[in-house]
Amino acid sequence: MLRYILLSTCLLLSPLALATCNDDANTARLENRIEESMAILRACLDEELSKVARTYLLMGLAQYEQGKHRNATQDYTKAIETAPDYVTAYVNRGLSHAMKGSYKQALEDFEKALQLDPEYMQAYYFRGYAHEKNRKFDLAIRDYSSALVHVDDQSDLATIYYRRGLVYREKGNNELALADYGQALQINPEYSDAYFSRGLLFQKDKQNEAAIAAYSRAIEIKPDHAQAFYNRGLLYRKTGTDHLAIRDYKKAIEIKPRYTRAHVNRSYAYLIPLLPLLFVLVLG
Repeated sequence: MLRYILLSTCLLLSPLALATCNDDANTARLENRIEESMAILRACLDEELSKVARTYLLMGLAQYEQGKHRNATQDYTKAIETAPDYVTAYVNRGLSHAMKGSYKQALEDFEKALQLDPEYMQAYYFRGYAHEKNRKFDLAIRDYSSALVHVDDQSDLATIYYRRGLVYREKGNNELALADYGQALQINPEYSDAYFSRGLLFQKDKQNEAAIAAYSRAIEIKPDHAQAFYNRGLLYRKTGTDHLAIRDYKKAIEIKPRYTRAHVNRSYAYLIPLLPLLFVLVLG
């Protein structure tokens, strides 16, 4: 599940501040400063609604984390009804729409968010993700590229490069994919997924040593990366290092006991050294 969600920083009133706000408004009213009193009350109400809207947003995030995207969209909708210009709520609702395959609704929410704030990086990023999920790769690349322009946090920058690299790989442009993985790793040298994805490209291009090195680095960073162990095992088999292949298949199975392909390939790796002997026995 995509976990790249940023919360809005709403200004919230404490109960004490709200009481003071109302008292100030009432004092102004008693002193016949009616317009000033109304202005104070409107400000009080805006702040209180902001607090309610953020509560709905947090409820939506909790639903999202449980994979309950329909419930999440309902909570985000309540946040938007409470605070119609709540950009983060539009973006998060758009993401939940995308996660359940409602791309038209997702794009409408991202468009609304960008109307409210044309420089809101997360709107470009999540719209890019929606396009990627819907296999609209050129549109995804465009939005990820726009997100790079508006990013502030370096960790976000690495993530965006990585996701754009995934899309380039889907389009078959391995050179640009590798360049983006490299950018992500330059920013975040501990980015295990970037090493793993780079390993996939090296493996596809039959650069076995480079692929093994990439998978090994991914494993160093993330020791429970079952697929990296499995893929490295496949390459060890190709290079004739069966004992290392068996070791990696075994590790993949320990991490993921129902890893069928790892079970099959481990059995095959055990069998291969015995085949010449069996052949001799059969022939007598």
